[in-house]
Amino acid sequence: MERDCPSGFIAKLEEPDSKGKDLIIYIDDPISSLDGNHIFFMFSLIESLIAKPIKNPDGSNTYRYKQLFISTHNLDFLKYLKKISLPNEKNHGGSQHFIVERNGGSSQISLMPSYLRDYITEFNYLFHQIYKCRDQGGANESHEPFYGFGNNLRKFLEAFLFFKFPHHDDKNDAFERIKKFFGEEDATAIALVNRLNNEFSHLEAIPDRGFKPVEIPEISKVANYVLDKIYATDPVQYNSLLKSIGEPERV
Repeated sequence: MERDCPSGFIAKLEEPDSKGKDLIIYIDDPISSLDGNHIFFMFSLIESLIAKPIKNPDGSNTYRYKQLFISTHNLDFLKYLKKISLPNEKNHGGSQHFIVERNGGSSQISLMPSYLRDYITEFNYLFHQIYKCRDQGGANESHEPFYGFGNNLRKFLEAFLFFKFPHHDDKNDAFERIKKFFGEEDATAIALVNRLNNEFSHLEAIPDRGFKPVEIPEISKVANYVLDKIYATDPVQYNSLLKSIGEPERV
């Protein structure tokens, strides 16, 4: 098994010890330190040097690997990986998508949710993470969504509220959109949403906040408030979001 950056395979694939062998290749997060401009380039490198089939004189295909594993935390890169060349011969074992989820001090590998596998949008993912926090009991299964709640909520609301209110009113657009959507009459709820939206996603301003226990009841309260407000405003859109993450409609 080879574990390296894709460019490292250029020479290795041509070495006598590699040619004609049933290689198992594992590429671990090849864009971890690259900016967005290099994501497609890295995908193209993997596609051309590793995944793309080699045409034989009789028209059949030969592949440089027996098994190919690619891991990533980047959704943009995952989107490109959907287009990677795959063997189409009958004896090909097929492809599969998995997700590694951390639960406290351990991790587990499970099948990737369909909304990530099929849609590859961060919006659906963020909605699902917020949805997981609606029930305090969910923390018994996995604390991960609660630890990431502040950042997930901020990114979800930025996307959701921007498309709902695309006009820039003033310098504090994010807070103004929150007030418009949730209604200024519910000042307490707005303050709670805004607090979690900022404190849990911008720890550089208040680093001590990151060392305190996550307040699960408070997070669940905000998650339910946000979900209930989306449902009350547009139940059709809300149920469509539920459908995209494999949850039953709310009635």
